[in-house]
Amino acid sequence: MKGAITTAELDGGRFRNTAVTIGVFDGVHIGHQQVAATLQGVARGTGASASVVVTFDRHPAAVTRPEDAPPLLTTLDEKLSLIARTGVDWIVVETFDRETAAMDYRTYIEERLLGGLGMSHLVVGHDFRLGRGRGGGEDRLAEESARSGFGLTVVPPVKLGGRTVSSTTIREDIGARRFDEAARALTRPYFLDGDVVRGDGRGAGLGFPTANVAIPDPGKLVPPAGVYAVLVDTGEQLADGMLNIGSAPTFHEEGETRIEVNLFDFDGDLYGRRLRVHFVAWIREERRFADAGALAERLARDREAAARILHEKKNV
Repeated sequence: MKGAITTAELDGGRFRNTAVTIGVFDGVHIGHQQVAATLQGVARGTGASASVVVTFDRHPAAVTRPEDAPPLLTTLDEKLSLIARTGVDWIVVETFDRETAAMDYRTYIEERLLGGLGMSHLVVGHDFRLGRGRGGGEDRLAEESARSGFGLTVVPPVKLGGRTVSSTTIREDIGARRFDEAARALTRPYFLDGDVVRGDGRGAGLGFPTANVAIPDPGKLVPPAGVYAVLVDTGEQLADGMLNIGSAPTFHEEGETRIEVNLFDFDGDLYGRRLRVHFVAWIREERRFADAGALAERLARDREAAARILHEKKNV
């Protein structure tokens, strides 16, 4: 990839004759990947100078109807890293604020896509809507294509198991702990990035030292409370592990929600590191135990279950 810039850096002269796609791309799932692949094919086939993905720094609903804004499958940093892997030439990040939300689709096309990016061809997903009130659907975009002289390609939906893949259905799968279904739609396990912070050290006392993971973006979708089998990328290795999301009810009546991960066969200091935690399978609900000894006994069984699941997944 040649680079990632913001719309504020578009000077009207950097880009000419580009193939462009635009969207939220939350999760960068298999449907989004199909859009990116189509974009690159269009760029090659039309002799465009570059393939450009325009995306937003937040979910538009966070501005237009924040009470209904969905949790994010990918933070902005996670999304940009995944889009970069698709092989497109450029990513342009649009700050989605009230001014952006107020632009109608025709103005956005004229000012941002044609004026700022020198767009000669637009590629969009089947369900994409551009501009104020989502007024720029497929029919309106086709009218603008004919009027302004740019090409238009609409990418059909991707279906898995009879369902159309979307960020919404993936959120539903994760909320229901259907991680295999989510992984098929994402083409990878669902993950979250988080920084290791100081905890109370109680895990080590139970024989299961844990890293306390703090997620930098509060908008990130966190699976429901429970115990999970996970793979953890420490930056140096991919370690097997088990993870608990919950309030530690054995020790707290109403504790805050914490994310604690125990890495198997790992002996090192993780404080201050950023981890990428991949969710593989759900093991059990979080529950309150009679005492620390009963909890430790159950954690030993959880570890056996997690190790077995991870071994089976690796040998499929």
